[in-house]
Amino acid sequence: MKKMIIMSMAAVIFASQIGLALAMFDGNSRKGRFLYRQECRPCHMENPIGPVPAHYLGPDAKRQAEWAQVFEGRTELPCYEHWQGVSAEDLNDIFTYLYEGAADSPTPQKCG
Repeated sequence: MKKMIIMSMAAVIFASQIGLALAMFDGNSRKGRFLYRQECRPCHMENPIGPVPAHYLGPDAKRQAEWAQVFEGRTELPCYEHWQGVSAEDLNDIFTYLYEGAADSPTPQKCG
């Protein structure tokens, strides 16, 4: 009985994680590219000009799984405070752009 309860709980957790992951992939990558250029690129480019210069971080800087980890753990990032001013829909669009242009995607992209 205890084993059955544990397995049921694991199935529910797994299903919710899959649902969350799938929800993250429904963004608009075209809008995400625009938003990335507006919100992220000033600090995350090869020669940063933003208030807090950061290393280059275009779509091709990470693999798809790494982008998923970044957005799952976004509260731990140094720039999270800035992200609090960006809507959940806009963050999803940025994620979709980065994920679809990742180094291991069918169409890797540099931020241009």
